[in-house]
Amino acid sequence: MNFLIVLLAVVLLEAYADLGPVQRDGWLKKWFGWLGNSTFSDRQTHPSALRLLVFITVPVFGVYLVLDALEQSHWGLLLFCLELLVLLYGMGRGNLDRQIELLRSDFQADDFQAAFHDAAGFNQAYREGKAETKQALSDEIFAALPYRMFERSFVVIFWFFLLGAPVALAYRLLALYGDLTLYGDPEKSTNNAYRPLWLLEWLPVRALGLTVGLMGNFSRTSGMMQAALFSKKVSSAEFLQRAVKGALSESNAPLDLNQQSLDAVVALFRRAMTTWLVVIAILVILG
Repeated sequence: MNFLIVLLAVVLLEAYADLGPVQRDGWLKKWFGWLGNSTFSDRQTHPSALRLLVFITVPVFGVYLVLDALEQSHWGLLLFCLELLVLLYGMGRGNLDRQIELLRSDFQADDFQAAFHDAAGFNQAYREGKAETKQALSDEIFAALPYRMFERSFVVIFWFFLLGAPVALAYRLLALYGDLTLYGDPEKSTNNAYRPLWLLEWLPVRALGLTVGLMGNFSRTSGMMQAALFSKKVSSAEFLQRAVKGALSESNAPLDLNQQSLDAVVALFRRAMTTWLVVIAILVILG
C-alpha cells in the first residue's frame, strides 16, 4: 500500500506542483507561537530543546495514534487516505516548477539582475541570498536548487517508505520549525532543529547523491563526495552540490550559470527520482 501512496503523491505533485490546499500551516504557526509564550521556551528568540521536542512529538504522536487506531479497526480506505494526506503535507512548500521557470526565463533574457532576485526562491531561508557576483550566484543556485528538490520530495518519500508516515511528518515539522525560527530572527543562521534535521537527511542525501552520480559521471562524483561522506560539518545542500558538480562536469571548473545547466540539474534529479521509484517497486514485488 505504501508504494501506491508514494506513486499517487508523486503524480499529484507533478500534476499540480503547488500542494497548498493540503499544506495549510496556520495551525502549526499557532502551535509554535503558543509554545513560544509558554514555559517550554526560555526566550522566544532562543527556543529551548524542550520546546522543539514538544513541537515535534505532540503532532507526530497524535498522527501515530490515529493511524494505529484505523489499522486496528481495519478501516483500510481511511488509513490509505490519511497516510496520503500526511505524505502530501510532508512534502516541500511552494511551487518549485514555477520558481525554476522564472529563473529559466531570466537566463533566456540574459537578465541576471532578475536572476539574483528570483534565486531567493531556492534559498534555504526563503529570502534574498548574499551573492553579489555571477559566480557567487551560480554557487548559490547549484547548492540551493538540488537541496530544494531533495527536501521537497525525496527525503520525505524515503522515510515514509522506510519508517512510515509519522517519521515523514517529523522531518517536515523539523524543517518548518527551522523556517519559523529563521523568520523570527533573520540574522540567526542556526537553530535547535538543524542538528536533528541534518541527522534525518544524512542517509537519504547520500543515497540520492550516489544515484545522481550513477546518472552522470560516477567516477568524478564519487571522488568529490568521498571527502564529505562521513563529515559532520558538510551540510546536505553542500553534499548535493558536490554530487551535481561531479555528475555534470568533466573538470573542476564551476557549472556555467545558464539555461542549459539549469535544465541539466533538473533532468538529473528527475532521472534519479525515477530510478528510486523503480527500486521501491522492485522491493515491493520482492517483498
